[in-house]
Amino acid sequence: MAWATLDGVRLYYQVRGTGSSLVLVHGSWDDHHSWARVTPHLTGSFRVLGYDRRGHGASTCPPGQGSIHEDVADLLALLERTGSSPAHVVGHSYGSSIALLAALRRPDLVTRLTLHEPPLFALLAGGPYDHLLHEVGAKMRRAVELCESGEVEAGARLFVEEVGFGSGNWEHTLTPDLRKTFVEHADTWLDQSRDPDRMAVDRAALTRLTVPTVLTEGDRGLPWYPPVMDELARCIPGARRERIAGAAHAPHLTHPAEFAAVVSG
Repeated sequence: MAWATLDGVRLYYQVRGTGSSLVLVHGSWDDHHSWARVTPHLTGSFRVLGYDRRGHGASTCPPGQGSIHEDVADLLALLERTGSSPAHVVGHSYGSSIALLAALRRPDLVTRLTLHEPPLFALLAGGPYDHLLHEVGAKMRRAVELCESGEVEAGARLFVEEVGFGSGNWEHTLTPDLRKTFVEHADTWLDQSRDPDRMAVDRAALTRLTVPTVLTEGDRGLPWYPPVMDELARCIPGARRERIAGAAHAPHLTHPAEFAAVVSG
């Protein structure tokens, strides 16, 4: 086991494989174990670092309202403290938002980004997909209500089925261990849900991003992700899009070899 202490937070991480640095940033509700099916496809070519974000898995979290900016600072500090910079940073969902903001802040620490469907839903505001922003927002509020009322598993399941992954994924994509992890991390997700900055990114900053970026998406996902990916592709110079056939929001779970091939390509 390896730990990094960063401004009072202890982050658990593990390093496997040899080669150029590749860092995996997990999404909401889960921890580094969510990458278990992908990592074996990468360690032959990369020095792969996976870690538990603050408040997830074995990592700690101080009391008080958290912020996505703290997660960004954690990632950047971890890159430097573990000798992993510069690195190819791969993010899933909320981890993609963190990875993108980290590259915007310190492009010198990131050689490449692979981002799978970051929930930057604020990009939908005021445009033709504004209704989707309101729809997904209402579903997230319902998940919050369930978790706050003590119906934690119901809240986690609603999030998976109706906000993040799609119908059937609670039972058929998440393993029993992952479902347990989601329930255990409900308080951390509730804290995240209260962060007003969690779904936003500066469009003007995106147009100045110099890090080579690959945007990955499934072709069977929920309707709010494609327009977010469209907007990111429009704003980020030279961004390349890769669609993983048959996948939705969790290709690292359902199509690990195909996802790893895109990451390695």
